[in-house]
Amino acid sequence: MSLFGKSRTTPVLPVIDVPEGFHVPPKTQWGFTPSLQNGVTQGGISGNILTGTALGPHVTLHHGGDGAQFSIQQTDDYGTGLVFDFGDFESDFFSLAFELPLEGVLALGRQDLLRFVLRSQANETFQAYARLNLCHGPNTEQVVRMIDIGAGESFAEFDIFYTEFEPKRATSAWIDLIINDPAHKRITLEEVIILRRARASL
Repeated sequence: MSLFGKSRTTPVLPVIDVPEGFHVPPKTQWGFTPSLQNGVTQGGISGNILTGTALGPHVTLHHGGDGAQFSIQQTDDYGTGLVFDFGDFESDFFSLAFELPLEGVLALGRQDLLRFVLRSQANETFQAYARLNLCHGPNTEQVVRMIDIGAGESFAEFDIFYTEFEPKRATSAWIDLIINDPAHKRITLEEVIILRRARASL
């Protein structure tokens, strides 16, 4: 108890779940690192992997080929990533959907920036699409940015201020990583990190 009869309150620290040693930008209020390996055994999976397959509680893969043949392996260095080997992949796109936990969705505001960070390697660096989806009531806001694959660490940033997003009606949010023409690509996705921070005042 304080001298004035009011109990002291402990400051609520930001919940920033990111890998040890990762540089967190100033004003970051929340961070999330989705698990990539939950749905992939040590021996990996291969063959006709169905669209909609969950790789973890917050990660789902999608593609447009009914007979698409490819493989997914855990990284062989005891890391937390995955290796995607597409070979003669028959679909013209492949995507991974990274769903934000509900507590992260409900805390989103119009003054926030979302940063989508990838740590990846590839046989050749190329650009993919990162698409933020914000569901509020019956509506879904979408923001698309470009992001480099295979360049080590890269990121895309989304400014929620310039959308019609209504935080009080928020229900879900996710980020799609969309790769066009993935055939013959081999991609190591080492880590995915999602950060929320306050945008600079105008």
